[in-house]
Amino acid sequence: MKKLTALLLALVMAFSAFAMLGYADGQPVTAYVAQYDETEGDVDRVVNWYEVNGKYYIFIPASIDCDTAKFYVSGSNVTVNGAAYTEAKSLTEAFGEKTEAAVVSDGVTYNVVILKESKVASVFIATESGSLDAIHADKSHKEKGFIEIVNADGEIEYDGVLDQIKGRGNSTWEMEKKPYNIKLDEKANLFGMGKSKKWSLIANHGDASLIRNALAYEAAKRAGMEYTPLFVPVDVYINGNYEGAYLLTTRIEVDKTRINIQNLEDANEEANPDVDIEALPRGGAYGKYAGLLENTMKWVEIPNDPEDITGGYVIEMELANRYAGEVSGFVTSRSQPFTMKSPEYASKAQMEYISSYYQKVEDAIYASVDMSELNGILDVESMAQMYLINEWCSNMDASLTSTYFYKPVGEPLHAGPVWDFDIAFGNNDLDRFGNDYTDPYKWTVCYNRMYRNTVFGKWDVEEKPTIYNVICKNGDFIAKADRVWFDYMEKAVKETITYIGGDYVNALEGSAVANAIRWNIFGTTDVETIEDKFEAETASVLQFARTKASTISSGIGQVQNNAPETNFVVKAFKGILVGVNNLFEKAIVLFGLENME
Repeated sequence: MKKLTALLLALVMAFSAFAMLGYADGQPVTAYVAQYDETEGDVDRVVNWYEVNGKYYIFIPASIDCDTAKFYVSGSNVTVNGAAYTEAKSLTEAFGEKTEAAVVSDGVTYNVVILKESKVASVFIATESGSLDAIHADKSHKEKGFIEIVNADGEIEYDGVLDQIKGRGNSTWEMEKKPYNIKLDEKANLFGMGKSKKWSLIANHGDASLIRNALAYEAAKRAGMEYTPLFVPVDVYINGNYEGAYLLTTRIEVDKTRINIQNLEDANEEANPDVDIEALPRGGAYGKYAGLLENTMKWVEIPNDPEDITGGYVIEMELANRYAGEVSGFVTSRSQPFTMKSPEYASKAQMEYISSYYQKVEDAIYASVDMSELNGILDVESMAQMYLINEWCSNMDASLTSTYFYKPVGEPLHAGPVWDFDIAFGNNDLDRFGNDYTDPYKWTVCYNRMYRNTVFGKWDVEEKPTIYNVICKNGDFIAKADRVWFDYMEKAVKETITYIGGDYVNALEGSAVANAIRWNIFGTTDVETIEDKFEAETASVLQFARTKASTISSGIGQVQNNAPETNFVVKAFKGILVGVNNLFEKAIVLFGLENME
């Protein structure tokens, strides 16, 4: 059935262009490469040509064999390098040893470039509609289809129905190259990363080196940080179109092969059979400005709670302006919004439990309690790990957004897993909190302050320290972080830099070249120039990582107190805005307007 589905969808995808475009005058010629398996009788992998600066590129993935994959071109009186082309031939037969060719169809000459540089795995997706238009118009739109995932040697990791593909990310979604979440029809252990249906395709479009997320995840994994996302670099083709170099990653979800804690979402469904939980009414403060309202929460009116609601939570620090778009969440007494990753649809009792639990942790951190006392409600080792990995990366989003905690049954709150480092390692020159995130000799995360949206929009700095800022002023915590760093994290970081800078970058380079041409990353299509620029980008990131590791090694045992000062005028102006905002918040509560849209 899978092979039949692959044949039907791939043929529709491959030949619909000819049906739509035909051979009428003025219509563009179409051309593509298809991998045809004569043994199975399948066309599984289709690659359309893509026009860049007057040339037509065919980005060949590592999984396609040029000796068997055939080149198809529409039109009449077709020639390839002057020879008549009356039937599809393999790439090797059609182009010989050349990587460029003049293809003539209907009297028009097309300069074609065959680019087979990639050494990484590939993902082929055919959507049901044959388009991504609906998804790009609405990030939450879900579409079914078919997916084939193939390793660099052409061996199949998954070949079957795609239950859904949809958009993902926040700021990254606004970029030209889009990231996606995918859900397979069946669980699969892709590349040995553990069985799951849910996976992410990270675009890394803001990272010309393509290695920042890989660096952070690899270091966290080598340091033994629990539930760190696993990843594999891939080339992605959707409806035959090359979409570029991506990172196929595991998702942050509760599952035996992911965050292995009690699954409250499943427990909620079991306690409420025959109830469509997603369709239930909402409660609490869930309106447009809810993320600004301290000591509030929002929930779903679930009729019955499971017997034990003390665990199975995954929560994420989020920005106030994004809070309204989430189903369940809470805002702490110090203005920090949290959204629920799991259970996404949480009951009132569950929200009361986890919000009050986290508030105890926040209060204890701000009270600078002894670490032995804090350890009763927070796993301090994981907190030290998370602080150190973020400080090493100079991650400006740390303790502001994409910062996770999880709460198992019978255990304290744990910091983690790690997530989202594409603007780390010097990849952001914004001046936030007076910190310079481009300087690896500077401490940053320990000085972070809250990133707070007001009713006026992104007047985004309130002079209130984050939990990392506060806890790093506690000598007991710094002593703990010092031990964690020198016991095992420093070693993990150094090993990671060696691995990523060696085998990983060597394998990634060909994919990076194709991605750079497809998305005009370096403003050129010259392969040698792109290789040089990619080498310079990766070298810069790796040097940042080495220098920042040395900065931590030389100073982690000291409490960092010399926080940079925000400009007085700016600080005063924003203070006025925050004050007016607070009055607006009080008015919202006074007049019961928490849920206005």
